[in-house]
This record gives sequence, structure tokens and C-alpha cells, in this order.
Amino acid sequence: MSDSNPGLSQRGFTLIEILIAITILAFMTMGVVSITQNAADTMDRTTTLNKNNLQIETALSRFEWDFSQIYSPLYFSAPLNLGSVDQTANGNDLNGDGVDDKTGQPIQQTPLTPQIQEYYQRLIQRFESNEHFKAISKEGLPIPRFYSPDKNTFEFFTSSNRRKMQNTRQSHFAWVRYSLGEAISRPDEEKNPAIPQSLKTLMRYYSADDPYSDKRLDPENVELVKGSVLLENVEALEFTFWNPQSRKWETSLTTIQDGESLLRGVKLSVTWYDSTGFKRTVSRIYRNHWPMIVPIDTTAPNQPNTNGNTQSGNPPLGEDPDET
Repeated sequence: MSDSNPGLSQRGFTLIEILIAITILAFMTMGVVSITQNAADTMDRTTTLNKNNLQIETALSRFEWDFSQIYSPLYFSAPLNLGSVDQTANGNDLNGDGVDDKTGQPIQQTPLTPQIQEYYQRLIQRFESNEHFKAISKEGLPIPRFYSPDKNTFEFFTSSNRRKMQNTRQSHFAWVRYSLGEAISRPDEEKNPAIPQSLKTLMRYYSADDPYSDKRLDPENVELVKGSVLLENVEALEFTFWNPQSRKWETSLTTIQDGESLLRGVKLSVTWYDSTGFKRTVSRIYRNHWPMIVPIDTTAPNQPNTNGNTQSGNPPLGEDPDET
């Protein structure tokens, strides 16, 4: 039986139906494009933020690695006192309690022989005019002189250096300096107009080839002193040092008793502009790996403790004496 109206099977879409379909498809396309654009913008913002965060965290982690391994014999010993030096302990009284660490017996103090005294005198003279070291410990180890002439420079002795190549003539001790340097000029790079022009860079200088040199680090001597840029577009950098006696942060090492050779904590504050032109400020507190117990010089019982603390240790790091 044939269809009575064969034209009905060949009927197509009307103009109105086509327009409605095009409109719906346009709205769907706009939605997909909007979602895709938002995802791309979010990815760009996240990538930029992560890049900026990575830069500052890398710089702060580098300083933490160096300062946590800051070195001085005063962390486990006491300065040399030529008036009375033990010659019987043979280095077995490392904690300075007057008891032989191996036998557990009290150590009898014995005056120096003329030959040993002459040796120590020559060793002391070796570091009298030294910019890097100020004296020697009772074991004859040089005591480094930490250096901070202004609030944005800090130079110290650390054992954080690691050889990059095996059997190289390089010590694991190194002098490290953190300070502000001149901005890096990149003529071909377009700079964000929101970033000021007169900014600095956070620099790290270190020297491990000759850690017992007499002179301070010279950033201009690129053969001996290695320099690296840690952070760009820095507006301000400040180092403050923990004073265990006053329980306050000091801007000068000379105001802290034995501050040039015995530090317990440092606060680093840096203000910089990220790549988006946003001004950011971060402040971190760091301490070293040495225990808080302070060695006592038992060879000079009438002498006060070299850093004014008790053997039980220093007060915890804080902002002010009233802090809990």
C-alpha cells in the first residue's frame, strides 16, 4: 500500500528551527570558550604566583641552610686563657665541666710549660690582625669574627659548603655574605611599569677555597669569591640578631655580648616587588643547629661566663622580654 501523501516524508527543517538551533549552538560555544579562557587565566595566575613564591622561598631556604650550620668554637668550647690551661685532659673535656669525658675523673689543672705557652702566643699573634678571626679557643681553634657593618649585610663562617666535584681542593667551611647588590640590567626584557626603577638584588657571596684567609670577602674578586643572585627587585633588606641577655632583637652585633662570635638567632626581613608589580614583605626567624647549653671555662673559675648565660641555656627566641 503506497503512501497517500509522499511529500510528507521529504519535509525538512523550517527557517525558525534552524535559527533556534544556531542560537543554542552559539550559546554553547560561548560557554565553552568562557570556561576555557577562565581556566587559562587561572593557570597563568597560578603559574606566576608559584614562580614568585618559588623565588623568595629559594632565597630564604638558601640562607637557612647556611645559618643553621654557622660555626664557631665558642658553641662547644671557651676562649683560650693562658693563665691556666689543662694539659692532662688531652681534649677529653669537650663540654667544659672539669671532668674527663672518658674516665669520669676530675681534671687537675696544670700551668702551661714555657714551650706550650710560646706556641699559644705565636698562635694568638697569628690572628691578632686578622679580619676574619679574633682569637683562639682553649683547643687552639680560631674563633671567627662575624661581620655586619650595616643592617643589610651579614657575613659569617659556616660549615654548609659541599664539594661539587670529588677530590677538589675545597673546604666544607666557607665564609658567606648576604647583602644587596646592584640591579641586573636586561635591555631586551620588558619590565612591568608598576615596578620602581631604583631597586636592588639580594646577593649571596661565598668563598670556600681559602676559609682561613685574613681579609674579608671582596665581591669584586670573582676568582676567589663566588656570587649568585637570589632575588631581584628588592627594596629593603634587614638583619637583626637575638640578644639572649636583653631578650630583644639587635641591629648591631657589637651590642650583644660575644655577638661577633656566638649567635643564637637571626631575623631576616626583606621587601621586594614580584613580577606582577605587587609589593611584598616577609620576615623569618632562624636559629642554628648548636645546642642551647653554654660551655663554661673551668680553667678560669674566677672569670665570669663568656656570654653571660647559665649552663641551662639561653631564653627562647622572641620579640620582647614580656613574650610568653
